[in-house]
Amino acid sequence: MKTVILILFYLLPVSVFCIPDSVAYSRDYEFKEGIFLTAEQFKNNSPVLKSSIISIYPKSQVDFMKQITDQRYITFKAADGAEQKVETMSIWGYAQNRSIFINFNNEFNRINQIGLLSLFTAAVQAPIGYTDPMNTYGINTSDEMRQFIFDVRTNKIVNFDVHNMELILQDDPELYSEFMKLKKRKKADSIFIYLRKYNEKHPLYLKLN
Repeated sequence: MKTVILILFYLLPVSVFCIPDSVAYSRDYEFKEGIFLTAEQFKNNSPVLKSSIISIYPKSQVDFMKQITDQRYITFKAADGAEQKVETMSIWGYAQNRSIFINFNNEFNRINQIGLLSLFTAAVQAPIGYTDPMNTYGINTSDEMRQFIFDVRTNKIVNFDVHNMELILQDDPELYSEFMKLKKRKKADSIFIYLRKYNEKHPLYLKLN
């Protein structure tokens, strides 16, 4: 009987044995409104609550979090009641109206797809070559919108492209094999599909509210 139980234990999916006080993310999950000083606070859904933030702006306003993160510093009351002040660009992000905004390149960008691999779009400076009237070559830059992945396991942000999807999928032999069989152009067209497949097979577990 013990042998049968052990076999069943190893055959059951890992998600069955998830941490008791966590839950797989879904669109019904409610993030507490406030600022996340670190990525760990995001994972634990334990921000500095909006109610603890000290500001001249009315907290009843829908875009209150946007307003305070437009300031250079954010002041709030810590758990012991003492006032603390942090540079806005030092925080990981914030939660507002059930959405998460991540700090990247000193801008707060909404995460469009939340999961173990979270997807967001941000502006980056892209170089532009040009020739001036003196016939000398120079370089200029302009804003370019690109997509990025925040890997919740490593806290790393990488470009959302074929190369990085190949690297990420290596820890799932089945999906990796499927993806690598695709032709180059088909891979580029399928990265969104495989991002979704990966997140479905490997759910993001967040602290239970």
